Amino acid sequence: MTKKILEALANENLQLVKQCIDHNSETSQEMIKLGKLRTAFEEALSDGEKEAFQNLKDTCDGVSLNYATERFITGFRLGVLMMTEVFAGSDDLIVH
Repeated sequence: MTKKILEALANENLQLVKQCIDHNSETSQEMIKLGKLRTAFEEALSDGEKEAFQNLKDTCDGVSLNYATERFITGFRLGVLMMTEVFAGSDDLIVH
């Protein structure tokens, strides 16, 4: 199984993000609600306010993406360290 995963990763065929969202899921319902709220909010704004709102949204999206990326990298590193310990046979952290 490991070889298949490594091959898929090497060939850029590893799908890490779920592509489809079930229309009846909570996530789908929240996305629909978000779209409706955003539309209603933008209709109430002037052109200048819409531009400011878009800048705010873009900045927030950038911060969120950077934060999520850092969280992923930190979690991945932790997982690798844990696996390294398992393969090394170290059990120094276990109280006997």
